[in-house]
Amino acid sequence: MGARKKEALERFNRDNILTAAKELFELNGIEHTTMDDIARQADYSKSTIYVYFKSKEDIYNSIVSDYMSLLTQDIELSLASQQDFKKSYLAMCNCLADFHSRYPKYYASLLGEEKTTNAKKGTGQKADLVLDHSLEALIDALLEKGVKQKKIPPNRKNRQTIIYLWSGVSGIIRVADKRREGLEKYCGLSREKYLSYAFELFYQSLIGG
Repeated sequence: MGARKKEALERFNRDNILTAAKELFELNGIEHTTMDDIARQADYSKSTIYVYFKSKEDIYNSIVSDYMSLLTQDIELSLASQQDFKKSYLAMCNCLADFHSRYPKYYASLLGEEKTTNAKKGTGQKADLVLDHSLEALIDALLEKGVKQKKIPPNRKNRQTIIYLWSGVSGIIRVADKRREGLEKYCGLSREKYLSYAFELFYQSLIGG
C-alpha cells in the first residue's frame, strides 16, 4: 500500500472511531460509554481502536481538541473582521454563546467540568490549566486591541484580566442557556436580550465604566 493510501486509510479509520464515540457520548454520556461500546458502534475490533487511541480519555480529548479548533477559528475570523475593540469583544462573546448553544458538553470541557472518568480516578484535565492556551492567546490579542485604542489601561492587559473576561462571559452564557425560563419569568427577557444586556454591562466593568 502506498504512503498516501495508508495515510488516507488511517485518517478514515480514525474519523470513524471519533464519529462513533461522539454518538455514544451524546447518547449515553461519557462515563457510561466503554471502549467495547465504541468498538461495536464503529464496527471495528477493540484491538483496532487501540491502534489509534490509548484510551477512552484519549478519544474524548481528541474530540474536544477538534471542537476547540472550530471555536478558535470562529473567534479568529470574528476578531479579524472587526477593528473596533467593543465590536471585537461582542463578536467574541457571540461566538462563545453560539458554541455553547450548539455544543454544551464540549463547552463544559473548556471549563474542566466534563470528565471522562470517575473523579476518584482522575478527570482527564490538567488541574493547573485554567484556560486553554489558544483561547488565552485570543483574549490577550483582544485586550491588546483595547489598549491600543485606549479603551482599557495598559495595566489591565494581564492574565488576571484574561481569566476575569473568560469566566465572566462564560458565566453569563451558561445562565442564559440554563435558566431561559427563569429569565423570561422574572426579568421579562429572552435569552438573546439577556445576553445583549449582560455582555454590555460586563463590557462597562471591563473598561472601568
